[in-house]
Amino acid sequence: MLSILSIAVLGRHGNPLFLESYSSRRGGQTDLKWHYAANTALDFFEERELPAAKTTESYLGMLFAMEDYAVYGYQTNTRVKFVLAIALADAVVRDLDVKTIFRAIHNAYIAHISNPFTSAETDNPAAFAAPIRSVKFKRAMDAIAGRSISAASTDS
Repeated sequence: MLSILSIAVLGRHGNPLFLESYSSRRGGQTDLKWHYAANTALDFFEERELPAAKTTESYLGMLFAMEDYAVYGYQTNTRVKFVLAIALADAVVRDLDVKTIFRAIHNAYIAHISNPFTSAETDNPAAFAAPIRSVKFKRAMDAIAGRSISAASTDS
């Protein structure tokens, strides 16, 4: 089983919509580490958006690796970006497993923005989307990351 350290959802302009840490160490510099990883991933997304790099694949694969984690990327057709940090362990990380996680994140995001009471997107394409504050979305991310529901409900 993959050990998910962080899940980030970034808006079409690179603004963070959701970022949650699932590492055993939390707070301060550790949480800042995942913001740094998500912002660093934006450079790789922009590189893939160049006119010469035409691709229809949403899954971008491993974007970069640090000493103890690897960062993977996925971009929707509306340019919303999902960033996943996975712990580097002795186990082999298969693309199929990572794609399955990204599909689950994408489905949870679709369910979130399909809610008529959610004001996630605006009609103005130049405006930033509001951060995701939905408890249901957070619980879905917790379930994807492998956190138990009881642990997730005590954090709220």
